[in-house]
Amino acid sequence: MLGIILLIVGIIMSGVYAVGLKPANSRCRSLAELQLFNGCFTFIAMLGAGATALVRGGSLYIPFTGVLAAVAFGCVFSICVFSNLKALEVGPLSLTTLIVNFSLVMPLIYSFCFLGEELSMLRIIGIVLLVICMLLFTNPKVTGEKKISGLWLVLSLTALFCNGFLSVTAKIYAMATDNAYSGPYLACCYLCATITSLILFAVLRSKQPREERRTMKDFFTPGMFGCILLVGFANFGLNLVVVLLATLMDGAIVYPAIQGGGPMIAALCSRLFFGEQISWKKGAAILLGVLAIVLLNL
Repeated sequence: MLGIILLIVGIIMSGVYAVGLKPANSRCRSLAELQLFNGCFTFIAMLGAGATALVRGGSLYIPFTGVLAAVAFGCVFSICVFSNLKALEVGPLSLTTLIVNFSLVMPLIYSFCFLGEELSMLRIIGIVLLVICMLLFTNPKVTGEKKISGLWLVLSLTALFCNGFLSVTAKIYAMATDNAYSGPYLACCYLCATITSLILFAVLRSKQPREERRTMKDFFTPGMFGCILLVGFANFGLNLVVVLLATLMDGAIVYPAIQGGGPMIAALCSRLFFGEQISWKKGAAILLGVLAIVLLNL
């Protein structure tokens, strides 16, 4: 019963994280503010990860190799979220979320090329469906968009590859350490992501004309503060649920449910709260993408 509850929470957290980026993006008026938002929500996630690591293991120690891996994670995570946020400015939430979740194909390719794992027929079908979906998503007749933005596609694919890199890095580190430092490692990753984003914020803000800079008081409105808490806790909650379910439920159930259910929630919320038009063709393409994600996880 506990496993089922955690799985439902994980699916919800996956969707909430993706949806929460949309209103946060609309409240940021510059590239500098996007990075400030990144730094703030990863700080919230870091606090959650650090507190959980101390409660579960009583220590935040990780080897030096873990610190190096966390630094790489932090830099790439900052780029990933930034690309995702910018993609939401020029493209639909439902499709952007789905494309970013397609990143799970990268750990599969890594395992096939370097770990000798075989690709099952279901995963091969999933990869074929993924390619078909990418072609459908660039067709205005399917998406309902007047014209597919090349910038949106580039930004979405950038987020996809960055997210895939993060998954591969986490997989390599977990295998090298037998996942002994998962809690402290996650906290360190969030810390590095926070530092990276705040450094980028400071650099970008210094290049802005003074008259274009908003004060911190104007930036940290109740709405923005709510977005920071929502996205930060959702991202940390998702990672925590995955860790907890590792010992409670088969991964063949967990990963398809979370990575397939999250985009479904994002698509539903994009229609209900942001007025995104989802025709039957677009809806069918989204369902096909979710099916591809499920097959890739089996």
